[in-house]
Amino acid sequence: MRIFPAMSISAKMLVWAMSITTIFCVTTAYLVYQIRNESDLTREIASTRYEIGLAVQQMEERLDSVQNNIRRFKALGDETAARFIVEDLTRFGEILRETLSRHPEYAHDWKPLTGEFTLRLTKGDSPDDAFAADATIQYWLSILAGTRNDNQQRISLGLARLRRDNVHAYRVGFYGLIICLLLAIPGSAMFAWRINAHLESIRSGLRALGEGETPPPVRVESGDELEELADAYNVMAEQLRREERMRTDFISMLSHEIRTPLTSIRESVDMMADGVFGPVNERQTRFLRIAEKETDRLAELLRRLMTVTRMEAGNPTLNRQPMDCSGLIRTTQERLESSAMAKKIKLESRLPEDDVYISADTENLRQVLLNLGGNAIKFSPDESTVTFRLDMAENGVVFSVEDQGPGVPEAERELIFKKYYRAEGVRMDKDGAGLGLAICRKIVEAHGGHMWVDCGIEDGCAFRFFIPSELPN
Repeated sequence: MRIFPAMSISAKMLVWAMSITTIFCVTTAYLVYQIRNESDLTREIASTRYEIGLAVQQMEERLDSVQNNIRRFKALGDETAARFIVEDLTRFGEILRETLSRHPEYAHDWKPLTGEFTLRLTKGDSPDDAFAADATIQYWLSILAGTRNDNQQRISLGLARLRRDNVHAYRVGFYGLIICLLLAIPGSAMFAWRINAHLESIRSGLRALGEGETPPPVRVESGDELEELADAYNVMAEQLRREERMRTDFISMLSHEIRTPLTSIRESVDMMADGVFGPVNERQTRFLRIAEKETDRLAELLRRLMTVTRMEAGNPTLNRQPMDCSGLIRTTQERLESSAMAKKIKLESRLPEDDVYISADTENLRQVLLNLGGNAIKFSPDESTVTFRLDMAENGVVFSVEDQGPGVPEAERELIFKKYYRAEGVRMDKDGAGLGLAICRKIVEAHGGHMWVDCGIEDGCAFRFFIPSELPN
């Protein structure tokens, strides 16, 4: 299932980056807007509301002082009180004018404070009259009290709005950050994971192709260059599968068609060499034996081709039975003795003291050892040594065939196990079709094991394969 619509990888990355950037920019713009509004509101509370509150408090203090001095004058006749009344009213007027100049919006509410007024001061009033509040002063104080209450209410509302805006801005910023992080980290990780998963599918197919296996189809539905690459690979893989089937069918057909006339030729050569059609001289016999040997070689090549064809159709059928590993090595050495004697090569074996038994197909593993031993003899110099080893391993055994030949270059140590591959240094010097090691590895892998080659610094190499004690289910 596609997550992204059909677009290139660069376009997807651009859309992804723009999505994250857009969310970040919108969140940042909103926070800047909120900070600006809160700054204006804070400035209003800290400046305007504070100044109005302070001015109202100062004017109330002056009016209260005027009220007290009026009472002193009426009750006691204190002339100093009259002077204080004038000073307080003068200072009251100064504060009023200064505040209105800075905050003209209060001109309407404070209009009664700026009008003309008359204070009547008489000495010797009765106690009730002396201590009675002046109506004008009380009226002014009521106006200032209303302004004070309104100012305090505005401060409370402003502080509540600040708290509400702060909480909202915090939530917007927090969730915006979370969304950006979710898009940037898990989203980007998923984006990279999908790209790597598609690349790994293509790499797996290419590795299988490089190892000589039938390349499987690759499924990529990304709608970008990777899908185009996978489609091109699938077309190539399907073409290779068709060609491989054609080649396998051709080899199978060719092997079948050649086997019958080859058998007839061999039987005719045997009959002629045995004198069935009349006496033959020594020279004729020698050439007939050469022809017999070459027909045997062709028959062996056909047998290997047929074996590879059967193995490519599936793993070889194994006859699983208890097998004596040491006995298998000894019988294999006996069958290779004549080939080794022709080159004066000494065959040695290093086996455990006790017999080792595993469940395996004896004849198939014998074929593996015969092939490895025959190669060791073929590539070893005259009068050298070929050693067969059997070592215990965890959950199985390791068979080894060590020689003193030219070794295998490191770059070719995996290639030599591919069918039809022959090392560059032996293509012209040694005969063969490059099938033996491929057949050996197939047999070993059918047993649940694996095969490899070790080469030291000096000449010579060791072909080893591990066989588990029990065959896999």
